[in-house]
Amino acid sequence: MSWMSRFVKDIRRLDKSAFSLTTGFRAAAFAITPIAVGFVTQQPVLLLATLGAIFLTNTEMQLPTVPSRILLLACFTEAASFGLGTLAATTVHSLTTLLLGIAVFVSLIARVNTKWAPVGTFTAIIFAIGVGLPGYSMQSAIVRTLFSLIGMLWALLGIEIHRFALLHRIQQPSQSESAASKQQPPTPRLAALRSALMIGIASAIGYMIGLVLGLPRDFWAVLTIIVAIRPSPSLTISFTSMMVFGTIIGALMAAVITLENTNPYLRIALLFSFAVMLFATMRVNVILTQIFLVPFIIILLNIYYPGEWYLSFIRILDVAIGGAIAVAMVYLWSALSPLRNRTS
Repeated sequence: MSWMSRFVKDIRRLDKSAFSLTTGFRAAAFAITPIAVGFVTQQPVLLLATLGAIFLTNTEMQLPTVPSRILLLACFTEAASFGLGTLAATTVHSLTTLLLGIAVFVSLIARVNTKWAPVGTFTAIIFAIGVGLPGYSMQSAIVRTLFSLIGMLWALLGIEIHRFALLHRIQQPSQSESAASKQQPPTPRLAALRSALMIGIASAIGYMIGLVLGLPRDFWAVLTIIVAIRPSPSLTISFTSMMVFGTIIGALMAAVITLENTNPYLRIALLFSFAVMLFATMRVNVILTQIFLVPFIIILLNIYYPGEWYLSFIRILDVAIGGAIAVAMVYLWSALSPLRNRTS
């Protein structure tokens, strides 16, 4: 199947069983509470707690059946990754790039085990965010680790309350039960190692390109690479195209919202609304996820840093660059595969 045929097929595919408005409200409420409290009390540092809550919520939503003990451990590994990424950014650019590639590679090895795969993916993503987020220093690393951990534990409380409620409710099979029936078998160890190595190299390249171009949020390109790379070129092109398409729509919405609405309280209300829809449709369709994700991110940034509406268009550029690197790397890797098999 060509990538265009796959794209047309994937763009029309909606996993309606994954839609959960209840999950959306729960996730949004626990994710937005820290930043709302921080805004009212004039404590911007609570933005980091909201980021932590978002990180853990995304980890859980990739595999709703992941055991609580794994999520608890993820709170500490992901928070530590945030701090370590911040520390890595205090070094020279060449060393930072190398450390980023190594960290992504090591984190993604966890994909060998299905239950640990989401933790590995978001540990890599959070390390990249720590590297690319402005304001890196030893003190920032400690603060980011601590407050993101608080946010993650807060989100975990919400997850456990939600799970408890589902267990004591007589209803149709829950979202978690539906997801369990669709779980994929574990990735073979060698394939997982090769994929982790490929994504680690591509991530380092993406970060270096972002540095050379002087992009304000160069880590967005790295995040795109981590998420977009798939086992085959056609899958990667289709997934990347959907990400770019959804990003463009979401970025245009975000630019209009942040330009037209300067009331911070209204922005928090809009942030909550987009968060509800983002988490409710997280696994329904990639384009839908991006349409709600981009305004959510841009509004979040503009609550504390007004006037950065232009980041909507930087987001499009970063996703396009990351997607192009992902596609190029998969094609190169596929081309080298016959050579590796021939020499082995």
